[in-house]
Amino acid sequence: MQMDAFIHLAPEYNALRPILELSVVIPAAVLCFLPLKGKLKRSAHALVSLGLPFLVLWTVAGGLICNTLSWKSNTWLAPSLVAFAVFYCWISDLSVWKTISVFLAVCAVFSCLTNLATTADALLAPENHSPWFTLPGVAIHILLCWAVLACVWYPATHAARWLLSEWEMPTTWYVFWLLPVVFIGINIFIQPLDYNTLYTGRMMIIYPVMTFILLCLLLFLYLMFYLMARGLGQEMRLEQENEILQMQSAQYRLLQKNMEETRRARHDLRHHFVALQGYIQSGDLQSVSNYVHAHIKALPLDAPQLYCKNLAVNAVLHYYAEQAMQNAIDWDISVQMGDDTVIPETELCSLIGNLLEIALEACASIPGDRFIQVRICQDRASHLVITVDNSCQESPQWESGHLRSTKHRGFGFGTQSV
Repeated sequence: MQMDAFIHLAPEYNALRPILELSVVIPAAVLCFLPLKGKLKRSAHALVSLGLPFLVLWTVAGGLICNTLSWKSNTWLAPSLVAFAVFYCWISDLSVWKTISVFLAVCAVFSCLTNLATTADALLAPENHSPWFTLPGVAIHILLCWAVLACVWYPATHAARWLLSEWEMPTTWYVFWLLPVVFIGINIFIQPLDYNTLYTGRMMIIYPVMTFILLCLLLFLYLMFYLMARGLGQEMRLEQENEILQMQSAQYRLLQKNMEETRRARHDLRHHFVALQGYIQSGDLQSVSNYVHAHIKALPLDAPQLYCKNLAVNAVLHYYAEQAMQNAIDWDISVQMGDDTVIPETELCSLIGNLLEIALEACASIPGDRFIQVRICQDRASHLVITVDNSCQESPQWESGHLRSTKHRGFGFGTQSV
């Protein structure tokens, strides 16, 4: 009798059910924006102050319309999600593929929670044939959504945020959105049309277990993706550090060679003075000139230029400067920075290395005179400006805010990394 009272409510309370059903978009919206800290076109304060009242009004309006027309809440929710997705992509500074992957991931998780709430409502009110959950079912649905939000708050603000900020593999994000789409499709497909279906055979046990397994599998796959990205990121960082160490080692060997040649030249200097003195005493100035000219040719090359005080950055610059000179490319560089770097040393070396590698590749395809001009300026403790200008046969091709590669059909991995 008490459960019948929850089902057959007065008209003014009946509208409360679809309103509360639609209110789960609020925790879903919070979960969508948690990984995007620092990646939004509007401040978080403005987003909350405007977005929260809008969601409340949207929920109330949708609930009233669903109650009036006897619509299921999904009838109002489905087209709204498309509009929400467009707004979400617009307000994010990330690429569309990253943003839509986050949006669909949240939708997939909450679709699993809806199916779990369906099981709970079917157990509490098997005679409920209305388009919406009963109030106890709605309460369980809302509690599930907020509980999951609390559980994934830390991973969303740390692991997911790291993935979106640091993982720059475009081909991964181009296909990763398919994973949540598959789970959303499965959850929609297995959702019962009537509660009587769940009371057929052992479906009341199979259905919630299957839904829970799907939710756990989805979260497990995201965990595996994060761990894989972390492992690959560490491997790439080690490779970058090894490259820097190799450049520093090559620079050290060159410096050592020049020091040995300078030491030998200083040792032989006395003998050269004796020979020159003999030519001068004999009055043979032509022999003096020839001897000096031959000695100049035998002098060791200049020591490697010190571009900046930071040895790792200097090694990278010297490495690419040698490549530019070997390919007869005019090299002009100016560096104004101290020992300490604004960003981590390995990341700065990777950034400069990628820029110079791209510049060398662009110059290699051009006949005749070519140039590379580098300007690096650190004017404050947290302000670093880097510009690289170079000869280029064709103007850069931009698409959706990214540079297209000249070596293959996709986007350039070097520019993506930068």
